[in-house]
Amino acid sequence: SLGHGIGAAIGMAMMAKLDRKDTRIYCMIGDGEAQEGSVWEASMAASHYNLDNLCVILDNNNLQIDGPVDEVMSIYPVLEKWQAFGWHVIEIDGHNYSEIIDALLEAENVKYKPTMIISKTVKGKWVSFMENRAEWHWKALPPDLLKEALKELGEVV
Repeated sequence: SLGHGIGAAIGMAMMAKLDRKDTRIYCMIGDGEAQEGSVWEASMAASHYNLDNLCVILDNNNLQIDGPVDEVMSIYPVLEKWQAFGWHVIEIDGHNYSEIIDALLEAENVKYKPTMIISKTVKGKWVSFMENRAEWHWKALPPDLLKEALKELGEVV
């Protein structure tokens, strides 16, 4: 169910701390998922327990199955909200591999608080008929459109 992954990740991070294991826990959530109350309750717990071994990545493309996140139920200003909950927050271009790697490395060095990486992305990036279209959140590609999408993406190595 939406919103339960972050709570499970927090449980794993807490257990690693209790077991004195040098383990990092990573969790990815969607921006529509971040509307769930369980996400915010879990986020408060992560900060309260100083879970510096936890890194959550928020896929922030502003689209969910029902449409734009900011119209369905806004989570904005998202950066400031997670900061207010006591998290170390990093904002990146989620399509830029260098920024992703740098953010993950930065998160490893944060002490006494969890890290939230807000990954700004575009749903359907690099496929013209899919970019920023909410219906591609759930819709399968028919064979003809799959061919076209693969052509637009170029050769996969």
